[in-house]
Parts: sequence; structure tokens; C-alpha cells
Amino acid sequence: MARAPFWRLTMRRLALCAAFLTMAGCSTTSPESDDVIEVVAAVETTPVESQGDAADDPAIWINAELPEESLILGTDKKSGLAVYDLDGDLIQFLPVGRLNNVDLRQNVSVGDWKGDLAVATNRTDDTVVLFEIASGTVSELGRFDATLTEPYGVCMGTISNRMIVTVTHKTGQARLFAVKQVNDGKVSADLVAEIVFDSQLEGCVHDDSLNQLFVGEEERGIWRVSLALSDDKLDHAKPLLVDEVEGPTGLAIDVEGLTLYPIGEKGGYLIASSQGNNSFAIYERSGQNNFLGRFRITDTPNGGIDGAQETDGIDATSVPLGPNFPMGVLVVQDGYNDPSGDKQNFKIVDWRAINAALELD
Repeated sequence: MARAPFWRLTMRRLALCAAFLTMAGCSTTSPESDDVIEVVAAVETTPVESQGDAADDPAIWINAELPEESLILGTDKKSGLAVYDLDGDLIQFLPVGRLNNVDLRQNVSVGDWKGDLAVATNRTDDTVVLFEIASGTVSELGRFDATLTEPYGVCMGTISNRMIVTVTHKTGQARLFAVKQVNDGKVSADLVAEIVFDSQLEGCVHDDSLNQLFVGEEERGIWRVSLALSDDKLDHAKPLLVDEVEGPTGLAIDVEGLTLYPIGEKGGYLIASSQGNNSFAIYERSGQNNFLGRFRITDTPNGGIDGAQETDGIDATSVPLGPNFPMGVLVVQDGYNDPSGDKQNFKIVDWRAINAALELD
């Protein structure tokens, strides 16, 4: 792997500092430093239906037979779940409540049920809603009680062939549920672990291959937790801090969405939305999750698609999605959709742009 641009740029800045010692404010650690690469989105979705701060979190469903016909699920946290195609067009909307975060897994089994499964936190009734995705259509399967009020973030994964759903809360709890059965609108799920952090959480992502959970503590940083399931008990190691806000990498308050861009069983990248400085931090997926660089999504040169600011949720896939996205995509929520006053939407970034800009290969 080539040396990350962040460190090349940092060495360049150090050289400039050495040559011009009298210059004030020469620093390699500022969150607003020039060590941020710019990329642009290839597509933007139709705005969500609700006004104001409404769009929040995306999840990508892969159409295995026709990858170019894959879908993006996006939450409208005032009214429900939107479903988009890769052109950004709205093709379905489910008015199921105030959904905050969404995640999905494909080709999974839950008891007697098998298929493609999505989950979302619903603050209307303090539940976790399960959805089936079949033949390009999303439908509700049922709900289970989140056990605490106002479920916030959510992510799902499989450990020892068991479906685990993690729900995060503003109060600092990450509660992990094992989903046992889905039958006729009824969902059975058991609370199997709770991990308590000091302050508000939202974004999280499971790494199924490495049995790890990453959690974003908004005002502290990114945590990594190793997991192990034995019988009906989920054991977890002490959380380890991957990166902290206001440190040398430029990660800023709030830490929001987290996602993985997997390459094989262990390779690829962890990506985080650094909401406070409108950027995205990228790390190695495995090992010590070494920091690789930061990038921003800016306006296209022709002004056709605006950038992304104050991003909440994100999702990525390394699966080729047809000729337009042969290396997959990153999808991000845009907190300030242009022109000013427009309803929020989601931006789709061709991963080739990120790969080339950060020289990841």
C-alpha cells in the first residue's frame, strides 16, 4: 500500500516549517489544515419528503443478478424510509415512523426466515423495525422493543451465525440484541450485552469477518470492541480508542456515521463522518486501524451537484455496481443541500474518485 497522502502532506508541511521557522502558526495537527483531499459526488438522490433536518442515514442493497440495479435505503427521521435507485430516483417510500439509522445484511438466516434483512431505529414507538428486501421491494417484517427510550444509531452483523443488532443511545449505552425469530409480523430478540460509554453515541458498524464492533462517541472519538458469542452470551473486550477528536488526524466533533469498505476477509478501510469540519476520515480496516487521510465532498466543477456538509450517516460497498461504479460507492447524507433551503438528500460518490485522490492502491 502506498504511503497515505496525509503523511506525505504532513512531511511537506514539516519541511516548509523548517525552512520558514519565523512563520507563525506552523502546525501539522490543525483540524482545518490543508491535509484534506477533495472529491465530488457522481449522483445525488431526490430530496427526502420532510423539511428541515430530516435525511439521516443510508444503507446499500446489492442486486446480485443486476448490480447496476442495486438500491439505497435512506431514512427520513421525521416520517419513514425512502428507497432510491443508483440514479438517485425515489422508487419507494414506507411511512413507518421517525426512523433514525438503518443498516442491512444480505443472505442471512434468522430462525426459520432467510433472505435480505434491514433494520432501523424508530423513535415513534421506541422500537427496532425489521424489513425484508426481495425482488427490489422493501416491506416491513415486524418490530422489537429497543428497551430504552429514543433508540438512536443501529448496526447489524453476524457472530457465530447469529444475527446481532446493536442499538446506540444518546445516554452512552450500546445495547446488543440477538434476533432469534421472525414470524408473521412478530420478531423475537434477546438483549445479550450492553457496553456503556461516557457520552452520546450514534454511528456504529459491525465487522463480521473480524468479530469487531466500531462505535462513534460523538464528542470523544471512534472505539473498537472485540466480540465473542458463546451459547446465548455475548462477551466483549474492553473498548479501545481508535482515534479521538481534536487530535492530530483532524477528527472533529461530532463523530457521526461509520462504515466499512471491505476488501477480502481483512483488507479495506474504515470511514467516519467528521461532522464538525465537513470531512471524512479513513483508516485501515484491520490491525491498529492506522489513519490514512481525510477528504471532503465538494461541488462539481459545473455546479451540477453540490458537496456534502454536516454529514450524519454514511455507507459504502466495494462490490462492483455496474459500469458506472466498478469499484463500488460511498453514500453520504448531505445536511445542506443546495440551493439553500432545499430539503436534504444523499450523495453517491464513485469509490474510484476516493481511491485515486487518497492514492489508496
